[in-house]
Amino acid sequence: MKKIPDENGFDFDVIVCGGGPSGVASAIAAARRGMRTLLVERYGFCGGMATAGLVNPWSGHEYPGAHSVKKGSIIGGIFKEVSTLLAEGGGFGSRLTTYAFDDEYLKGVYDRMLAEAGVIVRFHSYLSGARVERGYIKSVHVLSKNGTTAFSARTFIDCSGDGDLAALAGCKFDIGRPEDNLTQAMTTSFRMANVDKEAMYRCETHREARALVEPYFQKALASGELHYPYRNFVHFYDYPRAGVLHFNMTRVSEASGLSPEDLSRAEMEGRRQAFLLAGWLIKNVPCFSHAHLEKVACQVGVRETRHIHGLYTITQQDIVDGRKFEDGVARSTYFIDIHNPKGAQDVHQAVGGRGAVRGGFAPPPGDWYEVPFRCLVTRDCSNLVVPCRALSATHEASAAVRVMATMHALGEAAGIASSEAVRTGGDVVGIPGKWVRAQMPWMETAPEYGAPWNSASLMMGAAEGTATR
Repeated sequence: MKKIPDENGFDFDVIVCGGGPSGVASAIAAARRGMRTLLVERYGFCGGMATAGLVNPWSGHEYPGAHSVKKGSIIGGIFKEVSTLLAEGGGFGSRLTTYAFDDEYLKGVYDRMLAEAGVIVRFHSYLSGARVERGYIKSVHVLSKNGTTAFSARTFIDCSGDGDLAALAGCKFDIGRPEDNLTQAMTTSFRMANVDKEAMYRCETHREARALVEPYFQKALASGELHYPYRNFVHFYDYPRAGVLHFNMTRVSEASGLSPEDLSRAEMEGRRQAFLLAGWLIKNVPCFSHAHLEKVACQVGVRETRHIHGLYTITQQDIVDGRKFEDGVARSTYFIDIHNPKGAQDVHQAVGGRGAVRGGFAPPPGDWYEVPFRCLVTRDCSNLVVPCRALSATHEASAAVRVMATMHALGEAAGIASSEAVRTGGDVVGIPGKWVRAQMPWMETAPEYGAPWNSASLMMGAAEGTATR
């Protein structure tokens, strides 16, 4: 195994494993604070589920009530910077889906921000091991075409989504729901192009637009013309390109995102369902008669695997009560959105306790919940932070906090905390979450009820500054 030490005995100050939204935000936040930062990513681009998984749109950051009035946001910082750059390039927002984004343009936005921050990026590289001494990670093993290399750092950030580094380091974790360890169903997202969207654009929202297609779908299911037991309603979003719609409608249940066998089956089954749906839409729904399947995600969307044991475990009650925390480092309005591990129905429960089997429920006006910094800090490794969906959460709470806008905020908090640990010569477990929150100005002020984010409004905004303790 290769080893590349620096003059101080460390290769890097901070190593981030995984280049999804949380990993990008973590790396940028750390590098901006003067840390020599390495980002390890298995694909040739960053974005994770936002790019490889085609997951769209941003969710959870909307001002309370925004699902109905399309106004405002409760997350700032790096997330807002990303959205601003998307808007400047014409890759943000669409007529029916305010927070839809162009995933190809997002790759370039992330590249630009990482380069400007001075992050060292290592694409086409895989985390394969870790060296740990008495609960302290000394180095990670990274596999690439050149073999395996050990990189050391003072602080590590696990943004793998699955808590891979935490598991390799010996941290305790749970998997899925407690009664049977089953996890939320997976989804392969896909896009249709050359769709006639004129009729849809007479609608006010994407939900109304879906209602134009729903009768065809229900009739086909009832008659047996379409055998599709995986999802019982039409689910698509507008996309910021002419004639393009984004579909989140496939479903693969009872599969583990930690099993290569299950993942292989899920990839093939997800694509099969995407091809089936696309063919049916083209044949049976008028506005799709000249459409074609433009793109299928290169990775199935995994919603849930490990949940680390952290200093605090966020719960369903925290979500439905809209609980706030002294060390809260992310606000969210996204509801408990459990994609049933065993069937077609979802279980939705909004902040404030309103629940239903299905539907798009927003929190009560003026309310949101917060994710505390303690959820990111493991009980077992003193120099590790886990700001991805593997954070310390119950099965139910994880279904709310897992979305990508929230991940940007949590990643930024992890980068801030890791930098401070290096600067002070301590461990991240000793950094007060309340102090981390104070470095995120939008967490210290009441959200402003304002105009919807669009190209004009975003480009008028200024990026927030940074601070040190």
